[in-house]
Amino acid sequence: MTDTNRVTDTSRQIPAWVTTVGPGWTELLDQLHRDLSALDPAYRVEEFGTQLGGLRVSVADRFEAGEFDGEFADQAAALTDVAETASEHTCEACGAAGRIRFRGDGSGIRMQSLCEDCRSLGVFPYTAHREHPAPH
Repeated sequence: MTDTNRVTDTSRQIPAWVTTVGPGWTELLDQLHRDLSALDPAYRVEEFGTQLGGLRVSVADRFEAGEFDGEFADQAAALTDVAETASEHTCEACGAAGRIRFRGDGSGIRMQSLCEDCRSLGVFPYTAHREHPAPH
């Protein structure tokens, strides 16, 4: 049971980060937001970014009546795991089927999930506006 007195801070939810990654992942993120909102409309993202070519999303823990809500944590982690895995097989630039691509050498190696067409067109590395608005 969720605490209905909690205020939803939308600046700490998935839609606030959509423009920090490529448009190919918008559908994945929209679905993740819907799924997390169904669990708890006031869910909060603790960490959001990319790592090793895919999405990395961490949802903040939730406490009910002062007790850690382990069931929510497990369900939220399962949902983020699905989105993270899907991102590794989805082109960040266009949303087509893709895979992790490598570019560079030494300390300058960059990894990104792209389809063959976007890689061939020189979209790699795809860069989106990576700054996130500061929380209120």
